Amino acid sequence: PLAPFVGGGAPVGAMETDKGMTGFEGIKSPQDLDRAVARAGERGKWTLLEFYADWCISCKVMERNVFSAPEVRDAMSEYRLLQVDVTDNTASDQALLDRYGLFGPPTLLFFDSSGDELANARILGEMDRDEFLQHLDRVSGRMTNG
Repeated sequence: PLAPFVGGGAPVGAMETDKGMTGFEGIKSPQDLDRAVARAGERGKWTLLEFYADWCISCKVMERNVFSAPEVRDAMSEYRLLQVDVTDNTASDQALLDRYGLFGPPTLLFFDSSGDELANARILGEMDRDEFLQHLDRVSGRMTNG
């Protein structure tokens, strides 16, 4: 039933690399997340964290229609892209969801170079390409202004 969203039998983001088609790096635990956000901050980069699951139709739609768009990939190049795959709903997955008071995907969180989450920049639920680009513009404006 998900064939229109995944094509060819493989998940849309699946590739030979650990970063997938959309460039997101997998995170497995709160400790992995803390280290990855800290490394991004050391390089002066902000972080975009996606909560994703294979069973999440909105995640598949965003992967196919939003994250794969060249203009979105260009806009996201300013960020370290991280992804928590909560498909299996492990204890570690639950720890990460609980840490941020989340119920599940799709959710996108933004962290500044100090590692602080920009709580008012959260995206809960699906967005189309144009909405997402506008949101990134607003968040990126904070990046350059402060």
